[in-house]
Order: sequence, then structure tokens, then C-alpha cells
Amino acid sequence: MTHHPFHRPDIELEDNASTTHDLRRDLNRLISANCTVIDVGSNRGQFATEILEIRPEANIYCFEPVEEAFVDLFELSRQVPNIHPYKKAVSRENGSATFYVTVGDEGSSLLEPIAGQPSKWLTTRKKEIVETIRLEQFISDNLSTAMDGSCIDLLKTDAQGADLEVILSAGKYLTPTCIKAVLTEVNFANFYNAQYSFQDILAAMDKAGYRLGWFYPHRAHDMWLWWADALFIAKR
Repeated sequence: MTHHPFHRPDIELEDNASTTHDLRRDLNRLISANCTVIDVGSNRGQFATEILEIRPEANIYCFEPVEEAFVDLFELSRQVPNIHPYKKAVSRENGSATFYVTVGDEGSSLLEPIAGQPSKWLTTRKKEIVETIRLEQFISDNLSTAMDGSCIDLLKTDAQGADLEVILSAGKYLTPTCIKAVLTEVNFANFYNAQYSFQDILAAMDKAGYRLGWFYPHRAHDMWLWWADALFIAKR
């Protein structure tokens, strides 16, 4: 199995170095010492580990429905008690849903990858039924009392095309007074059936009281935007 035909490993290395540096810079000035972070699409805890390097006292609530990845995430949580793992997908509906597990499981999604893409991150290995939860319910049940007038510093979502489902599932908590900032993946190419566009996410965040704070771009072989992480902060 090969890389996606638009993939350039040399550009990926350059972009990863740049975006990691810039994201650390921005998170350092954005999140507090004892911050609360919700990490949707945690995989094996890579982002949670990055947060803890910046803010060792952070409490990070991690959602990962893929069994193989969750096993590693759970093991990490046993070593790092302020990582709290949940074997669930986040969606606007509580219950269950079909989840598409890809060969490289970082690409797994509630959305089916478009057929014919040779990348291991976009080739379905199996389908399975996973438990789903709304963030609104999770926050109400687990975090609203603990917040005690403070806010969730960051909602990070890497849901592979379904990120707007994650964001909107926060319901009444999707305001800058409750969730200070949102870091979400946005796509500029079509990878999944029925994926949300950058314009969809931008409009929803604007309506909720957020503005685009920064882009952490990833480019295709032609050097133009392919996908990015987008940081949304409160409007001023």
C-alpha cells in the first residue's frame, strides 16, 4: 500500500516541524497551568502527551473508540493519572454508530473513506459498532461541577472529517465562556464521504462566538493547502 498520490513525505516533515513549533507557542499563551482539555480522537495519546509537556498539571479527557489504539491510551493513563480515557466516539447522538477503522488507524472515522485512495490512512480495514456520546452530556455529567465557574481551556478534535459533529455535540457549552478555545482539523480535499468543509466549520464557530485565531497548515504535493489544524478563540 502506497501513500496518497498527493502526499509528499518531505513536505510533511517540514510542515510537522513548523506546526508543532507554532502550536506549542500558541498553547503556551492560551491554556492555564491547571487546565482542562478535552481530546477527541486521541488515538494513542500523542496530543495529550504534547499538552502534558507544556502543562504537566493538565487534566485531559481523551476519547478514542478504536480498540487497538485505546489499549495503548489506557496503558498511558495508568502511568499518567491526569489522562482520563473513554472508549467512545463523540457525536451529536448518544447511542451507537458504525465506525470505519483504517489500516493506519489514525485515519479511522465515523465517516466512510472515499473509495480508491491508496493511503493506509484512508483504506478501510474493518467496520465496527462503537458507543457514541454527546459532549454536552459528558460535560454536564462529569465536568460542570468541577469547573465551578472556570472554563474548559481547550477542545481538540481530530475526527477525520466528522469534526463539526464533535463541535456541535457540545450544545449549550459551545461558547467561549465555557470552552475557551477549539482546535479542529479542517480539510481542503475530499477524503471522506459526507465530510464537513472548512466553510461549514468556520460558519458554525462564528455563530458560536469564536473567530479563527491561527492555522497550522499541511500541504499537498503541489505545495497548496491539503488539510490543516485550525485554532478558534473568542471574538474580541
